[in-house]
Amino acid sequence: MTDAPATPALRVTPLTVLPEIGPTLRRYLALGFEPVATDDPGCVGLRAGTTAVILASAAFMAGDFAAAHVSSLVGQTITYVHVASADEVTARLPTTTRIVQDVRTRAGTREVLVEDSGDHLIIAETTTGAG
Repeated sequence: MTDAPATPALRVTPLTVLPEIGPTLRRYLALGFEPVATDDPGCVGLRAGTTAVILASAAFMAGDFAAAHVSSLVGQTITYVHVASADEVTARLPTTTRIVQDVRTRAGTREVLVEDSGDHLIIAETTTGAG
């Protein structure tokens, strides 16, 4: 195990990738979660107190990631890790970790999809000019 990165994770949010988000979104809203405004109905953040979750449709995810990678994520909840520097964090990952895809998203973030022992996560860096 390596030392903690100099630029640690800023926060983590579970991200559920679904064929479509409607039924799951309605369930979270019925539980009292508050939607977090996004610019795309295919991706909705939900907040309850100090916790949050992101729901994303496969179609939304395929707008940034290769369809083959997205299809393996449908039905899964993966970890979305917000970081200050994707390069710094990915350089410190164990050697068993595989970078699946590194993209600049439509929203202006840099997102690195990684996999290790069947566990996927996205390391997300907000780049200059992104909201």
